[in-house]
Amino acid sequence: MRTVIARTPLPAWRTALAALGLGTAGVLLVISPFDLPCVFAALGWDGPMCGGTRMLAALLRGHPVRAVEYNAFAALVLLPSAVALLVAGARYETGRAWRLWPSGAAGTVAAALMGGGLLLWTVLRNLPVEPFTTLAV
Repeated sequence: MRTVIARTPLPAWRTALAALGLGTAGVLLVISPFDLPCVFAALGWDGPMCGGTRMLAALLRGHPVRAVEYNAFAALVLLPSAVALLVAGARYETGRAWRLWPSGAAGTVAAALMGGGLLLWTVLRNLPVEPFTTLAV
């Protein structure tokens, strides 16, 4: 006989608060008059998120093509992943999902692909060889 454990849904305000915080941070990045220093830039490299602020600003202004030109990896991979995690968080808190991230091998593979993709993006955009120079900011 299998025992089923009932899980009570968590309040959805946490995911809503996270979404509101991310949105506020995005708006503040767009209107901020300050330039934040970057460790990669101090070394003379283009980091994985170089152009990320301009990418977000372009998206918020309705220019998706320009956003991809600023940082393709952030626009095409990281931003949709963040949205998917927010949706998963909302589903989890309302009791419609059992976890935020896939468990077992699927979760490990997903995390490895995300980390490997970020590392590959960083390396490729710093190679001084065509066509990779077009990836630099």
